[in-house]
Amino acid sequence: MVLRPFRGEDVDDVLDYATDPEWARHLPVPRPYTRLAAEQFVRAALDAEDGTRLVWAITRGGRASGSINLWILESGAGEIGYDIARHLWGRGLATEAAVAVVAFGFGSLGLGRIEATADIRNAASWRVMEKLGMQREGPARMDGPSRGERVDGIRYAVLREEWLARERQRRSEG
Repeated sequence: MVLRPFRGEDVDDVLDYATDPEWARHLPVPRPYTRLAAEQFVRAALDAEDGTRLVWAITRGGRASGSINLWILESGAGEIGYDIARHLWGRGLATEAAVAVVAFGFGSLGLGRIEATADIRNAASWRVMEKLGMQREGPARMDGPSRGERVDGIRYAVLREEWLARERQRRSEG
């Protein structure tokens, strides 16, 4: 797994994984997912480096197979969001990507807190958050639209001090 900036030629890869309805089940993305949607997504990722949102392609075998975002909030906190192609679910790649981005947020950017929210029905996403050492802060009632209905989300967060203490412990054990 390699994280890198998106490139214009990633449109076909994004279209390939994003047209899977199961991939899109808990994501606020167009359905059906079209080539135009993939082009707009990649263009937005290329334009995102404005200091408030960082976007990386999650690549496997040289192909874009997902994405991870880090939004920089005015409060000095960050928020991550991620997705990965269904054929790669359950392999730890989303967690690996999220660990790298959280480490970057706390280390290079000096953020004090990083949070994430997922559709409450998406238990796989919660597991990624928990593997990051994030604590469940509770439901975000009627947090976001999903296929024309508002659904509850679940919010998790980790503080910089917690992350650094966990990393020190991990290094001393390994």
